[in-house]
Amino acid sequence: MQTQTAINTFIEETGSWVASQLEACTRCGMCAEACHFYQATGDPEFAPVWKIELLKRAYEQRFTLTGKLKLALGVDKPIHDEDVLHWSKIIYEACTLCNKCSMVCPMGISLGPLIHDVRTGISKAGAVPADLMAAVNKQMEEGSPLGVTDDVYNDRMEWVADEWEVELPMDQRGADTLVVFSSIEIMKFPENIAAIAKILHKAGEKWTLSRKGREVVNFGFYEGSPERTKIIMGRVFDAAKELGVKKIVVTECGHAYDALRWTAANMMDVPAGIEVTHIVALLGEYVKTGRIKLKQGAYNDGAITFHDACKIQRRGGHIQEPRDILHILAPDSFKEMTPNREESICCGGGGGVIAIKEADPIRYAAFELKIDQIKKAGAKTVAMSCSNCRLQFVDCVQHFNLDVKVAGLSQMVADALEE
Repeated sequence: MQTQTAINTFIEETGSWVASQLEACTRCGMCAEACHFYQATGDPEFAPVWKIELLKRAYEQRFTLTGKLKLALGVDKPIHDEDVLHWSKIIYEACTLCNKCSMVCPMGISLGPLIHDVRTGISKAGAVPADLMAAVNKQMEEGSPLGVTDDVYNDRMEWVADEWEVELPMDQRGADTLVVFSSIEIMKFPENIAAIAKILHKAGEKWTLSRKGREVVNFGFYEGSPERTKIIMGRVFDAAKELGVKKIVVTECGHAYDALRWTAANMMDVPAGIEVTHIVALLGEYVKTGRIKLKQGAYNDGAITFHDACKIQRRGGHIQEPRDILHILAPDSFKEMTPNREESICCGGGGGVIAIKEADPIRYAAFELKIDQIKKAGAKTVAMSCSNCRLQFVDCVQHFNLDVKVAGLSQMVADALEE
């Protein structure tokens, strides 16, 4: 492990923006109550302000008189190997980078990006949890963290096309839209591929898939590696450029949407003239403009609620579209969880957490907050627009033996299309 590399990375990351954020922090601790891991466990080390402690310590000891004095007097300690290992568990196993903590900070500090900076330093030190790093390496080598190689992708798409009798256009130059699925959908929820294909065809969209840009999940982003994040995003952008599309549609994946829609422009040269949007935004547009019509009350046979994904609803702002759709599909049975919308509680599986086996106890503890919400809403079905959230829900419903159905919004829309 290279602890000095982590320290150097923290120092390199501390430009004027990071410095202003760290200086503004009063350590009031209000962010703790916004963190689902802290709420679920009461562990003070899960408070977001503590998660950025290594970054703050490196900054103060290098750049501030107070920090240098505290270090010289022994009041503060230099960063050691054990610190890096300890914080690795905190920021990878007990943080989904949901950034809800930033919403409650009275000083307006963007804690999520700062925690991501801590991940970057720990990544440089070689202290990423083994399970997560294995998935990163698999994506770098095979193109997918779940082993979706070229051959697997081709076989899977051919099977989906045959099984659900849908056309899946591949590498169609001149298409308007490139649709990129996550490996979770490809391997765990293949019906999602068929559902979205059905919707796109019904709407008359001129779209294509790409073998080169076949994976939208970005485990380099979870890891906090700028280099690997750019390589993985570059595969999608390169495919889009070669195919000449005007739009990239991220299917049901929140972190991929965050990475391609916002992070990319701050890290790399993004091809000009290509819009990045999310499938839930496209669904909302189709319904609003009449490009697709849905059967009114198709899901009125039991209480249904909606889980707001952190990166799609809170970060992406696509809050109203799923509700407009559900008010058509379930006008009498749609019930909101509380809190919801921007203040929704994270499912606990994002940010790579679900890929780390050692994080399971904390992940399940965090999900109990969602169980409480679902019960209070009286819902028998929970709909969502993120497949990573869906994977977390499916796993936790089984773990806790819950009588709850988990549904993808795109699938619901496809099943309710008027012929």
